[in-house]
Amino acid sequence: MRAAWLILVWACGGKTTPLPPTNVQRGDPPPKAAVENCEPRSSGWEPGNHDRIAFEDPKTNKHGYKDRAGNIVIPAIYLSVYEFSPHGLAGVVAEVKTGTPFQFIDPSGKTLARAYAFDNGPDYFQEGYARIVDDAKRVGFIDEKGKIAIAPKFVSAAPFCRGKAEVELDDGTFFIDKQGNKTTAPPPDTGN
Repeated sequence: MRAAWLILVWACGGKTTPLPPTNVQRGDPPPKAAVENCEPRSSGWEPGNHDRIAFEDPKTNKHGYKDRAGNIVIPAIYLSVYEFSPHGLAGVVAEVKTGTPFQFIDPSGKTLARAYAFDNGPDYFQEGYARIVDDAKRVGFIDEKGKIAIAPKFVSAAPFCRGKAEVELDDGTFFIDKQGNKTTAPPPDTGN
């Protein structure tokens, strides 16, 4: 975790940002300044978005989702689950034989993409995007609504910071914008 934090601080120009005020409720979007200063948005949504509430089956210790009426709508097949975001996306931990166990699913339970592993879970959203991976372990990005914004093709990728992400292909490292186009490095954070 500490190494990941140091990489994030380095990628964002060495500036850190204070935590959001304590009056910000779980599930609220981060304050605008936090987004501009490259703060990641982890899970932590309130239960009930898209009429889905996480539950654990006491017999199997696996997790799934029920609706508000208590009906099982996504069976308890996951090792762990996160609550759905207001946009209709949830991170889950699935049993898999190969690759990352982290996935992003929609409210029907359909797997949208395999999530990049970060901090012992699915990647955090930062500036509206989270990293995903494919079978070849290439990295791309999914947006908060579950759309693959940039298909996995990079050897590695940092999260977006000030509208740009540093990525690596076999022939070198460069920055991309949110459409996946090569661009210049983001301007330094002035702390304002």
